[in-house]
Amino acid sequence: MTLTSKITAFATALALLSPIAASAQQQQPPRPDMGKMATDLGVSEDTLKSCLPRPTEGQRPERPDAAKVASCLKADNHAITTAEVNEVLGKNGPGGKRGS
Repeated sequence: MTLTSKITAFATALALLSPIAASAQQQQPPRPDMGKMATDLGVSEDTLKSCLPRPTEGQRPERPDAAKVASCLKADNHAITTAEVNEVLGKNGPGGKRGS
């Protein structure tokens, strides 16, 4: 194999693999449907968003503490329980049964 052939083969391989590597790095888990979660909890979407911890850039979001979230949500729905928050977060979080 000549030097030109090797360079051509390398450039072709690089051109074919670059998009695959880039798309693998950009894949992120689907975001939860905040509107559905808010409806399920009987609160506004804005209130729900303000009560959930914000993910740090480049970090995996932490699992929200259902008791803290429930306490915060009581401003919109005084009857909300930690168990309800835990159920909705579990249903709509990673690995949850979304849409059910």
